[in-house]
Amino acid sequence: MEEIKTDLKRAIYSLPFLLASIAMVLAIAIGAGAKMVFPKEIGLGLNFNYHWDLIFQGLSSNIVLMIVPIICTLPYTSAFLDEYKSGFLKPYLIKCDKSAYIRGKVLTGGISGGLALALGILLSYFLASLIYKPLQIADPQAISPINILLKKTLVFFLCGFLWASLGSLLANITLSKYMAYGAPLVIYYVLVILSERYFHSVYVINPEEWLAPENYWPGGDWGIMLLIILLSLIIMMVNDVVIEGRIEG
Repeated sequence: MEEIKTDLKRAIYSLPFLLASIAMVLAIAIGAGAKMVFPKEIGLGLNFNYHWDLIFQGLSSNIVLMIVPIICTLPYTSAFLDEYKSGFLKPYLIKCDKSAYIRGKVLTGGISGGLALALGILLSYFLASLIYKPLQIADPQAISPINILLKKTLVFFLCGFLWASLGSLLANITLSKYMAYGAPLVIYYVLVILSERYFHSVYVINPEEWLAPENYWPGGDWGIMLLIILLSLIIMMVNDVVIEGRIEG
């Protein structure tokens, strides 16, 4: 457990993590569009859920869907590879438990990638509330869609976890940092193209469908999350074996 905590601190208290979160905020703002970010009707008062609409519009935009597999790989995806190549690994393993070290590297890359996306969404909501909520017209009958945002944030977190974990796995297999950052994006868009052009009925393989679903999913967002969790578990198990093989080799 201590190894995971140490790795998480290194991942979260880092410049790449901060930049990834800021990039997510900017992507949501750009995706929402200039007309929503700078509304002309601001003097007349905005509708009660305006700040919610802005966030949801941004999250379903093309730029956010495009940037997800890039942002999540920035914080800690190549951590094991960096330590393996630097020669830091062998003396460090003398002082700690090997299994704990492997668990830390397998989990932390995914967690930090997912947290970067989730933090970006929550920061965007905070800023939107701060800027637009005082300008909105009160409506006692309006319902706050907080549950929808929380579920959406969880889906983005799990997607970030998945793509960061995949980047880590491919980097550890190939011993290439380029694979850590580039491979998830390539695989992401290969799956999008396969689903949209050749296998229209197999929309479950489309990663954009996970983030902005347009088709029926059993269980809705929970069904999407279950699929992502199962894929992530497979990737983590394979990565565990790969890292152990690198250490013993």
